[in-house]
Amino acid sequence: MGLSILAAFYFTFFWGGSQLAKAKGYSNAILLPGILGPPVQLVILALLLFALTDKCPEPSQPKSRRQNRQSESLIERTVRYRRNAFAGNVFGLTGILLAVGLYFLPIPLTRTADGRHVVALCFFVPGYATVICGCAYWIKAKFWPDAVLLIGLLPLAILLVPYVRLVYRLVPMLLPIGMVFMPVIMIGVIAVLPDKSGMPKRKRWDR
Repeated sequence: MGLSILAAFYFTFFWGGSQLAKAKGYSNAILLPGILGPPVQLVILALLLFALTDKCPEPSQPKSRRQNRQSESLIERTVRYRRNAFAGNVFGLTGILLAVGLYFLPIPLTRTADGRHVVALCFFVPGYATVICGCAYWIKAKFWPDAVLLIGLLPLAILLVPYVRLVYRLVPMLLPIGMVFMPVIMIGVIAVLPDKSGMPKRKRWDR
């Protein structure tokens, strides 16, 4: 069962990543480091979604949708970003909490503990990615740079640093623990960042 889940992760990454790379005007070669495993795949997807610029933004959206986006006011755009951020963080944190509960609590979901851990991983990975997406909308709503997302991606970024990543061999649980707590810390940091959008507080709350 574990091998089938891993194969599904690889297929989903390379198929979905290929579509995303083409949509943003990049070669599929950017996906090759993904053969190293799901943690590296998450880093690549995060780079495609948030860090790399869109080389062909016009054809990727219907004309009517582009016109609606262009006609949005600052308040409407900020409100939309905040709604997306709220939904992403709520659903993402719910997935992470479910995964933690399935991993540590003796819930009779499967016959073996390993099967329960695989199911927990299926909840955790989408939940983690959803929190990152939700925070991406939140920092856009507050007009802060995307670099703030590195707080939540720090446990995965360590995997790309030679020698430093060996710490995960010494303490294997450090990676999953970091992937649980760093998104929560990132949400707290973004919550206390001042709002640079210039949106009046009165109108913000009225919406």
